[in-house]
Amino acid sequence: MKELGQLADKLKAEKHPDFPPHVLAKKRFKDTTANDLTKTIIWDMYHVREGVAYRINNGAVYDVKKRTYRAGVQRKGIPDIIGIIDGRFIGIEVKIGKDRQSADQKEIEKEINAVGGVYFIAKSYDDYIEKIAKI
Repeated sequence: MKELGQLADKLKAEKHPDFPPHVLAKKRFKDTTANDLTKTIIWDMYHVREGVAYRINNGAVYDVKKRTYRAGVQRKGIPDIIGIIDGRFIGIEVKIGKDRQSADQKEIEKEINAVGGVYFIAKSYDDYIEKIAKI
């Protein structure tokens, strides 16, 4: 991930040539939480793989006015990240620690794979790199 941070810093310096490099904030990537890993993978898919990637958040949302949770609007089991690289659909489920796939997620995995898409689980950045290299 150190190399990813260096690439991010280089791209930022190219985007802002009027600023000295020491003034620009350094970009650091982590994969210790699901949120950090998701952000890191999305950045990689855009800037390293030159594709597109989107985070899909299907969690319940707390409605302050009604003081209750509203269910997510996406179908249950949709991958955390969906993207396209070289014209190929990719669904990535991010799992950290002991987190496991639900039955709904396994069903979505079968559907994506059945139509020629790619679906995999990423447990760390290294795990993601290993799997994305095989595509």
